[in-house]
Amino acid sequence: MFRSFARTIVLAALFNVVVLTSARSAAVPSFVPKAIVKEAPVAHGKLQLNVPVSTTAKSMKELKGGFLPANEVKSTLVLIVLDHLFRKAFLAKGIAFPSQLGGCCILFTVMVVAECVKPGVGDGIFAFLSPGAGLLAKWLPVFFVPGLAMLPNAPSMGSPIEILKVLLTVVLGFYYTASTTAFSVLTLRKMQGAITEAPACDTTEVSDSPTPAPALPFSAGMLDSFIKAAVLTGAVNIGAHKLGTYYCTPLNTLFMLITTFAGYVWGARLPAAFTKIVHPLVTSTAVTLAATKLVALIIGEDFTNALSTYKSGSLAPLAAGAGDILLYLLGPTVVSFAIAMYSRKKVMADNLAVVLTSMIVASVGSLFGTASFVRLLKIGGEAGAVLRKSLLPRNITTPLAIAITNIIGGDISQAAAVVVMTGIFGATFGARTFTAFGITDPVTRGLGQGASGQGLGVAAFVNEKEAFPFAAISMVLTAVAATTLVSIPPVKDVLLKLATGQ
Repeated sequence: MFRSFARTIVLAALFNVVVLTSARSAAVPSFVPKAIVKEAPVAHGKLQLNVPVSTTAKSMKELKGGFLPANEVKSTLVLIVLDHLFRKAFLAKGIAFPSQLGGCCILFTVMVVAECVKPGVGDGIFAFLSPGAGLLAKWLPVFFVPGLAMLPNAPSMGSPIEILKVLLTVVLGFYYTASTTAFSVLTLRKMQGAITEAPACDTTEVSDSPTPAPALPFSAGMLDSFIKAAVLTGAVNIGAHKLGTYYCTPLNTLFMLITTFAGYVWGARLPAAFTKIVHPLVTSTAVTLAATKLVALIIGEDFTNALSTYKSGSLAPLAAGAGDILLYLLGPTVVSFAIAMYSRKKVMADNLAVVLTSMIVASVGSLFGTASFVRLLKIGGEAGAVLRKSLLPRNITTPLAIAITNIIGGDISQAAAVVVMTGIFGATFGARTFTAFGITDPVTRGLGQGASGQGLGVAAFVNEKEAFPFAAISMVLTAVAATTLVSIPPVKDVLLKLATGQ
């Protein structure tokens, strides 16, 4: 028990070393209701900045000092500890269901019940955890980097033609699930009278002034700090490997952790025309692989072996890789989705029918639609049964995609790669897809995105305040429903026969 607790503290400490540099970035998305948010001018050098603060506001000392506000640190640590406790409890009870998704549902239920029993308690929990939830949501795409970075070590998917077929499945599969889910929800909402036609735009006043460029998500100062930290820790890491010290692994982990975040910040600050096509997650992965290759060359190690240390599969303090820590942080992030869901609990309750509709359409449609498509394309040829099975959970969030893959006999590495690629595509093109479809209703957009884009696609909707909670709940329910379906032997048999012909 002590070792487990110590491990949690070490992981939390490493996490906070990284995020402490984020005080000067753009404001963290807030789930706190607007009624308790105010604008306060804050001195920062010679400039006056308007910084949103809640009633549990950051002190002027914290803001001027450049440190991460204490309320964000505390609530983030609480979410990490909650996730750890959920993991332990699920493991002790022998529950196969992913603890982070279960924890999300449990936390949401606890807040709702607490608010019903004693008004103010649920809202109090919500207010306390909101800063941490916002911080985790801000960095969520980075936590998916390991899934993409480990692709060079993943089993081959076959010839270039087979890889193209897999990519086609990812792209067309996203559009299929997004469109079927969104239009099913939109039709039902129109039947309920929940959507009215938007008024025509008033074009009587047209401004000749140029539209200001959108603010970059991270500051130049933050990027500069990350680069300096990466150079420093990189030099120490190389020196440690040359000397063969006992702490080579943790020093390499720290270097790669900082490098991964630096790559993401740099990628997010690139021109909008570039980031619309290449998600910062891809840029971060490229930087991570390049740094791994460079260090491997300097210390005389094989690239494949060097990359294997990025995700060792262990969380022991002296053995954990940067990828292991980032994947671990997916847990508290998924648990924190309960905060977004609670912020729109009334709207969600009012739209229960459309939420359940999206769950059924997305889970049944994606599983059997994908099974039909991979067989139609004959992916993997006559011996491609494993690859076809691995493609079936393409739109399911990673934890349950792995569970589904184990149930149906696919390859976990291939399934994880496909899920990450689906998330990248959904995060990059999801919002524009729904806009192109003419869908502006936030409930429909959120449910469609969560059903088709898994966790990374949900993260891309964090700034769509009304749509984000629905994206989160759609992701969770779609994953749960799909896992339940493949757990039913007759359904599983039909699904596999449809995909493989066997």
